[in-house]
Amino acid sequence: MERVGHIKKFKIAISFLAIFAMLQSSSVMALTLPKDAEIDAIRAEISQSKKELAQAQEVLKQTTEELNAAIAEDRKIRAELEQAQRERDQIIAEINALTAEIEKTQSQIDDLVRATFIDGSQQELYLVEAILSSKDSNEALATFASLQALLANSTKVIKKLNEDKAQLEIKEKELEAREIEISEKKKRSAELVVQLTQTKEKAAQEAEKIKKIVAQQEAILKKLVLAGLSRNKANVSARVGPGDRILGTDISRWQHGGNKLIDFVKMYDAGARFIFIKGTDSHPLGAEPAKYWSRIDFPAAREAGLLTGIYHAALIPSGLSPDAAFGAGQQQADLPIDHLNSLGGLVPGVLPIVLDIESFSRPSGAGAAVVTNFSLGFVSRVKERTGKNAIIYSNLNFIKSYLISNDLANNPLWIANYTETSNPSVVPSRGCVRTIWSISNCDKAWSFWQYTDRGDGQRYGIPRGSIDLNVYAYGTSDLLAMAGY
Repeated sequence: MERVGHIKKFKIAISFLAIFAMLQSSSVMALTLPKDAEIDAIRAEISQSKKELAQAQEVLKQTTEELNAAIAEDRKIRAELEQAQRERDQIIAEINALTAEIEKTQSQIDDLVRATFIDGSQQELYLVEAILSSKDSNEALATFASLQALLANSTKVIKKLNEDKAQLEIKEKELEAREIEISEKKKRSAELVVQLTQTKEKAAQEAEKIKKIVAQQEAILKKLVLAGLSRNKANVSARVGPGDRILGTDISRWQHGGNKLIDFVKMYDAGARFIFIKGTDSHPLGAEPAKYWSRIDFPAAREAGLLTGIYHAALIPSGLSPDAAFGAGQQQADLPIDHLNSLGGLVPGVLPIVLDIESFSRPSGAGAAVVTNFSLGFVSRVKERTGKNAIIYSNLNFIKSYLISNDLANNPLWIANYTETSNPSVVPSRGCVRTIWSISNCDKAWSFWQYTDRGDGQRYGIPRGSIDLNVYAYGTSDLLAMAGY
């Protein structure tokens, strides 16, 4: 993890030599381990499962695209159908209005005919008769003018009638076209309903297939984890940690020298069986890099057969009261919880969330009450949302000074101590140091021990530089239970 010099100041030359000798000896033994056929077979299963998953995901992607396209077309067709129906209704209204107007005009024509006793074949005869029967020329002229006006109006009305009839014919053709359009769109809509149903069923089938493949992968990964731990039992040399304990590592962005990827298979083959990856960081400069690399490292580490967890580098806001610190801890805990959920959550094979709290976490002037309450808030939120106790990472000196509530001791302790080679119970230069995790004398109920930050990075698949090495305090069954198996 990213620590400041307060941990390293406890190192002494003798300890360096002891650790170096131990690592060198372990390296030789681990590198000479024979190939495990069972593990190779499991990795072949993982490879095949990855191919099946990729294929299923591609089919699901295509099916989803088809479904979305069909849904979009269905919405378009429905909108067009509604528009066509509105247009049809408008045309029908116009036809009804024209029909009424035609009837009205026809009635006017009938009135004219009755008034003048004229039909289309008698107009000229009637006009002559009317003029000849006039008493004098003035009456004849008046009759002629009246008849001319009447006939002109009649012609106008008849012309309107013919125009309305022509318009009616056009509207009836428009109505016919709209009815055909509506019929076609209804047919297409019905086809889309069938298509949507079929595509949804196909998508559901592919999703179920993916679910089964993922479950199969989880089972294969469990086999790889168990095979690795079993190999540790059968080959003591694979356990390179102090006290012949189960070995693990922890990483952050700093292990990606030159932005290169980590070889987690190599890490597994070197004897590591668990790993903690920095997932979130409350420092602005570290937040995005932590998320970026953990999104890559987390699935890769799991696929390699490592029990995998994430840790959060805490930074307590300055100026908080002890009461406010509790709430701040709760809020900050949401960062790794949400991030872990985005990575798949606390499924079997995933270790509980880690609170990394040490000197850089404490703002100037913050006392033990603030640090303790912040930590209590953090672990309470993790318990509330995940159902698991958070792991607390720190060093002996910081624990002694700032983590003072016995309630914190309910959480597994991950202790950093580079000055001992067998058990991190005391600081040689200071003697026995008791903390809330102490169980008797100088013994501490720690679960994980980070015993060096000078591990051979290359051996563990790190592109450049060193790596932190850790061990688990208890047996295989306990570690598996912590990881949800």
